[in-house]
Amino acid sequence: MIIYGVNPVLDCINLYSEKIVKLYVSKRSINKFSKKQLGIIKDISIEYLSDREFENLSKTNNHQSVAAEIKVNPIMGLSELKQNINDLGKVVILDHIQDPQNIGAIARTAVFFGVSTIILPSNRTASVSPGSVKSSSGSIFSVNFYQVSNLGNAINELKGKDYWILGAHLDGDDYKDAKYDKFIDEKIAIVMGSEEKGLSPLISKNCDILVRIKRKGLTNSLNVNVATAILLSRFLS
Repeated sequence: MIIYGVNPVLDCINLYSEKIVKLYVSKRSINKFSKKQLGIIKDISIEYLSDREFENLSKTNNHQSVAAEIKVNPIMGLSELKQNINDLGKVVILDHIQDPQNIGAIARTAVFFGVSTIILPSNRTASVSPGSVKSSSGSIFSVNFYQVSNLGNAINELKGKDYWILGAHLDGDDYKDAKYDKFIDEKIAIVMGSEEKGLSPLISKNCDILVRIKRKGLTNSLNVNVATAILLSRFLS
């Protein structure tokens, strides 16, 4: 995968340099690297490109004359989910999130809270992309992604291993309610719906519990990443 832009590439150098296969820079952009970063990349292949070559590589003119080819962890499927299910820890399930930047931001939030498993559907969803890598500030490399053809099947596999499935839904009960305290130390998967439609009816029915974040102001909804952060902070010990 090719990522581009000063901040995404520098984040990758600082945090995940082992993921970099090759760096692409211009004569002027190499000056944007600190001495420490130059020391980190001394054994990485570097190729100097012109602005036209950067546009061909990145398919955009917003490349800032810095790009990198990176190794991305393979996205796993249902069979791998079954194999690894005893070691998943807390889980985030995303029900047809459309914006790749939201995928990246949620990955960053998940890593902040110590969650390393995100499950996505195979169709009608954003996935790991240069945009999601950028919005995750590199945190996406610390997440194991599973894409499955049927989220319901993945949820049933989790239930079979004593996971509680908590869905974010406008018709749910207040997530702060004390009756939910008991789930803090339990095996849970938090399910977040799409930006426009929320949880699909079928996935809602598959959830054990539906919770909502109570509104106090005029705004009627939160960005899905913000909502994910609020719920993770509530249900993670």
